[in-house]
Amino acid sequence: MMQEINSVALAKGALGLTAVYFALWLIGPLWFADGGIWYGLPLWFWLSCVLAPSLLSLAVWCWLREKRHG
Repeated sequence: MMQEINSVALAKGALGLTAVYFALWLIGPLWFADGGIWYGLPLWFWLSCVLAPSLLSLAVWCWLREKRHG
């Protein structure tokens, strides 16, 4: 049976996740521009283009799992 969707909680969660993602994406080039090279690419690339989306995906997965079981 489907549960009713709480649109306010969904909107707040989406805005929060978007803000965190944007902050992580922005931090890479700003703080790690001179951070060196790792596997042929700058460190900021790994933080902004790999780690930030991965953390966002993990956060969404955890958030949805909590909503489903809670």
